[in-house]
Amino acid sequence: MKFIFKAIIFIFAIIYIFSFNNVYAITEGTVYLSCNKQSIEINEEVEVFVNIEGFYSDAYDFELYFDSDKLEFINENDNDNLNIIDNRIIYLWYDENGGIKEKTGNIKTFKFRAKSDGLATFSINGNFYTKKGQEVRTDFKELQIEIGKDETALQKQAKEEIGTSNDKANSKLQNLRLSIEGMVPDFNKDIYNYYLIVNENVNNIEVLTIGENNNSEIVITGNENLKDGLNEIEIKVISEDKTNNSEYIINVTKTNNIEDANTNLETLAIQDFLLYPSFDNNITNYNVEVSSTTDNINLLAIPEDEEASIEIKKGDTLQKGNNEVIITVIAKNNYTKKDYIINVYKRNNDEELKYQEEQKENQESLNEILEKTSITIQSNDKQENNKEQNENEMRNSIFYIIGIILIFTIILLINKKLKNKSKKKTINKKTKE
Repeated sequence: MKFIFKAIIFIFAIIYIFSFNNVYAITEGTVYLSCNKQSIEINEEVEVFVNIEGFYSDAYDFELYFDSDKLEFINENDNDNLNIIDNRIIYLWYDENGGIKEKTGNIKTFKFRAKSDGLATFSINGNFYTKKGQEVRTDFKELQIEIGKDETALQKQAKEEIGTSNDKANSKLQNLRLSIEGMVPDFNKDIYNYYLIVNENVNNIEVLTIGENNNSEIVITGNENLKDGLNEIEIKVISEDKTNNSEYIINVTKTNNIEDANTNLETLAIQDFLLYPSFDNNITNYNVEVSSTTDNINLLAIPEDEEASIEIKKGDTLQKGNNEVIITVIAKNNYTKKDYIINVYKRNNDEELKYQEEQKENQESLNEILEKTSITIQSNDKQENNKEQNENEMRNSIFYIIGIILIFTIILLINKKLKNKSKKKTINKKTKE
């Protein structure tokens, strides 16, 4: 009866809002579910949050559906404006102060306790109104959580794989993998910054780490309860003897618009010099070596997204030795970033002399190879010419012999014909006599 009474009040509140504002335009927004834990064990509790995005609501009623075979709803407030029917929670709310306390973001939290293993699904639908009585056309998104999750593939790999170094001062990772694909660049123990973009339904990321020294201490933070926007997963590796530590950072962008988070470069090049390795937008660390007389480099960096921006950090003049150039790509959303790093090594005078000598030796070796190749080519050409000449001579000889045979044959035929003719004359003469 209490719920029915409150429902009647809610209906009158909606009629009141429409009567005094007389606005019937429809706005758009999103209603989605999130949770504080992506996976739980049996008897463990989980909180599910109802969130609205893109508008403020002054009144709403919705139905939250849950898997009652796997979850038990915990009702901590008997006076709340809700009613429970089987696997459905009916909830309504309106601002009694006429819009002063209109809501957005997380508007309601529900608590559940796990009963059995499996994948549990939550879904929601309902009606939402703004302060002016506008009905909101909403997109609803469901949520899934794991209960009694089996040992993952990453967890199995972690048990099977061990570090290969016995150095007690080693604080580097041997391997780093995530439960979600898309991390760039590929893992390298000497690269400490990585990047990942995930959609808004991802709340936790499982991280597998293997230290080069299996006895090093590894501390992982920031991989749970991801917030919208930028997140930083920090992996701190402390050496066995506690003398060294390394920090690997995974920069995670959680967003519902992945295109606006594009931080890829389309082109990266340095005039007159070659990058190593060759440019690939999924590779973030490069090397290049320049002469001792090079004080500046002409850098070309073009982002894939025309609306992304670029910041370049480098010294005014190259110093002897290593020089770090950082190209930061800032996505269209203005908060997702990626650093491309180029280590520019400038040779000193001694190294330059050695380099020039090596180049000279290489050129001489190349010339020798080219000369030998040229001689070989000429020899081959001469052999080909001799072969062709021999073939021509043989062909001419054959034609000569055939010609002689033909001439001899013709002479024989003519001689035979003359003999026959002479014989006929002799016979004719005798006949006349």
